[in-house]
Amino acid sequence: MRKRVKTQIFIAWCLFALASATTQAADSQWITNENHPPVKVRLSTTGQVDTSNKRVFSVLQVQLNDGWKTYWRSPGEGGVAPSIEWQHSDNLAAIDWLWPLPETFNILGINTVGYQQAVAFPLHLVAEDITQPIRLRATLTLPSCTSVCVLTDYPIILDIDPKQRKANQDSAFAYGQALSLVPQPDPQAELTQVVWHQSSQTLSLALKGRVWQQPTVFIDGAEDTHFSVLKQWQDGDQLKLIAAGKGWLSEANLTGKSLSITVADEHFAGEYHATAAQGLPFEPPAGSKLPIWLIALMGGFILNFMPCVLPVLGLKLNSIIRVPNHDQAHLRRQFLASAAGIVVSFWLIATALLLLKVSGKSIGWGIQFQQPWFLALMLLVTTIFAFNLLGWFDIQLPSRWQTRLATSGNKGYQGHFLQGMFATLLATPCSAPFLGTAVAFALAASNTSMMIIFTFLGLGMAAPWLLVAAWPQTARLLPKPGPWMGWLKYLFAFMLLATSVWIGYLLAQFISMAALVLVILCLSLLGAWLVLKRYGGRICLIVISTSLLLLGCVAFGAALTSKSWQTPLPQLTWQPLKQTNIKQLVDAGHVVFVDVTADWCITCKANKVGVLLQSPVVEQLQSNTVKLVQADWTRPAAHINDYLQQYNRYGVPFNIVYGPSAPHGIALPVILTASAVTQALQQASGLTTPDEQQSNTKPSNLEYLQAQNKGTDEIE
Repeated sequence: MRKRVKTQIFIAWCLFALASATTQAADSQWITNENHPPVKVRLSTTGQVDTSNKRVFSVLQVQLNDGWKTYWRSPGEGGVAPSIEWQHSDNLAAIDWLWPLPETFNILGINTVGYQQAVAFPLHLVAEDITQPIRLRATLTLPSCTSVCVLTDYPIILDIDPKQRKANQDSAFAYGQALSLVPQPDPQAELTQVVWHQSSQTLSLALKGRVWQQPTVFIDGAEDTHFSVLKQWQDGDQLKLIAAGKGWLSEANLTGKSLSITVADEHFAGEYHATAAQGLPFEPPAGSKLPIWLIALMGGFILNFMPCVLPVLGLKLNSIIRVPNHDQAHLRRQFLASAAGIVVSFWLIATALLLLKVSGKSIGWGIQFQQPWFLALMLLVTTIFAFNLLGWFDIQLPSRWQTRLATSGNKGYQGHFLQGMFATLLATPCSAPFLGTAVAFALAASNTSMMIIFTFLGLGMAAPWLLVAAWPQTARLLPKPGPWMGWLKYLFAFMLLATSVWIGYLLAQFISMAALVLVILCLSLLGAWLVLKRYGGRICLIVISTSLLLLGCVAFGAALTSKSWQTPLPQLTWQPLKQTNIKQLVDAGHVVFVDVTADWCITCKANKVGVLLQSPVVEQLQSNTVKLVQADWTRPAAHINDYLQQYNRYGVPFNIVYGPSAPHGIALPVILTASAVTQALQQASGLTTPDEQQSNTKPSNLEYLQAQNKGTDEIE
């Protein structure tokens, strides 16, 4: 692939040369220094000029004996970059020096960057007046090293007259070859993060847009500073790395400095430019996958305690109390079936996400709740389950199916398997601690790693079921069967009805009010018909009348007493993410708080009511210096998907704070706390420093990386 790119550049140069004006080629011939015979140099023009930009194309060729090397523009830990002094020339405004892709060397433990044997540098001589002769009187200072290093001067004298028209085919060929080795600007990829951390002297980079195979990265642009890559890894379509920056004489400070980053592998070599901003360094991925598996296990386990799953836990408890205490083997198989349903459902979710990922679609955790058909199906299922627990009807299946499909009292286990799958479906709109980290890592990892992580998520959520299956005697801790079981069933039924109301609220975001009223009416009529069929007209009339009376009393009582019990929450003014230029706001000196949320995200609601709208956070968010930006992911939105994936996030909630001291953002934890939000706001505004933020917490990333893989560059 790289050969093809080089060939295309070379052919393009040749076509340009044929179409350009032709001038007499000037050639210094090969120059040597009698005090340093291993090196010789030659500067020659190709005979072509770019009249519109006043450029004369030339090539500087360097020949080195075996074992000798010269340096790149950023030579590394030792050495000096080649340079040319041309101020005594006439009609010469500048010399643009283009640098072919270098290679790295290690001499006596010192890492350097440069070239060996032979190298050709394309040079563009920029004339003050392209119609007049150019008198080049220059001195080339060229370092060269083997076991010793020598700095040698080569005087170069050229007279170039644009009025003469004769091309130098050898120089044109050498120039074209050299130009094909120069890294090119890459419109396909961009640097999304360039963060300098002063105390650890590390530079964190994120390059988005390409998937690299075995990239080599060169960093330069800061004088008196050399870089060594400590760790680099591919994170989805982002190449991330952490490099140590070392000053020659003192501690480096790259905040606000313009840097050039060159990245190359066997397919492509690109050059990228950005300005370093102060911020926290990246957290490198662990070498072992065990930590992320444990995080996935913990995230899945915590889902059992989220409100999304409580109704299904109620169903499961109902099935426990109906099992005779002595039938432990039957109980064990029931819980194993439910655990299997949970794990298999996580596999199905992972498979669906993989198919979407392969097809190029946007993926994320809980995206099925963005589809009205899914919400309508879940509304129907939860309502039917609630009606069943209220005793209004029993699910009757054909006799042949009844031998295969489970009910709570027989020996089949498919019903318990489906209970586990149902629990997973209701859990997907929740974002628990550890869950977001595990899902983000999984969706950006390889297909195999993604399936393994989702397996651990499933095992984590199935852990309570597996514990009961391993020790079924724990069921004896529950009270003995009795009349209370009927009341418990009604409690579980109302929990499911509350879930149905919540799902109906989500469905209202997608359909008209008339359609929502029709759905509610149909479900109400279904319930009335089931009561009528089961208990007769008299009971049905009593149930309907009682339900309407209770609803009326609750609504009337709430309206009369709302002023005494209702505490109005503060209101925040949000700007939509799609219409907001965060960079412009930060450049203007504002702190920007971004909230990516969704109506179906219970954790988002808890964060809003429990933290964002409470003192002291709400006062800080209402400050004139803070701008609030919100992205509503209730419905599918490509620009929100892209924004989340910039930060390797695939679900909500996601909150991040930008500011003059944190232009690339400070990501907040999934479960917000007042201290986390206020500290991020202060740090982004510059009131506290990243060093103060990190003090008394852990060693710097530089110390960690040097201890883990000193002197190595690793791709995971």
